[in-house]
Amino acid sequence: MILYFLRHGDAGTQASGMADDERLLTDDGIAALRSAAPLWRRLNLRPDVVLTSPLARARQTADLFCEAIGGEPIADDGLRPGASWGNLARAMSVHPDARRVLFVGHEPDLSSAIAELSGAGSVRMRKGSLACLEFYGVPEPGAGEIAWLLDPDLYPEGG
Repeated sequence: MILYFLRHGDAGTQASGMADDERLLTDDGIAALRSAAPLWRRLNLRPDVVLTSPLARARQTADLFCEAIGGEPIADDGLRPGASWGNLARAMSVHPDARRVLFVGHEPDLSSAIAELSGAGSVRMRKGSLACLEFYGVPEPGAGEIAWLLDPDLYPEGG
């Protein structure tokens, strides 16, 4: 089984009076994710399901990913900020036939889940980072291997 973890793109700072749930990606955040699309396609990413936090910035990120790769994101409240690996596993369990799952979410949730699943001491997921964990069986703590982690600095400037 393969799990992918995509941190939402740059959403800037929260404006006064704006709910955190409503923060949108910045123009630069959108451009950076769009510039990642050719690399995502070269990696032949083919998630069976794309699960996203329902927050606007994560949903936009998932939409941009699906625009580049295909598919339709599914928002799940279990991926809201503060999600644990247990929350992600429950969201994934609704799709029992999926063998490649992409989670779009927030920090420090994604880094924590990757560290827990792989046994890594720590993992750093910058905005727009994408990680791949591989499992020989059912995803469980300590059983995953980090196949790769793409830092957004690897994405070409401006597409």
